[in-house]
Amino acid sequence: MEHYRNEIDIISYESVHVDAGSLWKKKGDLMILVDGDQYVTFPFDENKFYKVTI
Repeated sequence: MEHYRNEIDIISYESVHVDAGSLWKKKGDLMILVDGDQYVTFPFDENKFYKVTI
């Protein structure tokens, strides 16, 4: 699975503020925050996310 980080602070679909640099995994065109406490999603945008190697 591909992992990404967001370049800027964003507000998720669930109205959660996510700081820049947070770790996400990509599932189709949907980004899912890597966080065991809550389910947070955001649409993929190549201008807001960059791929990282874990």
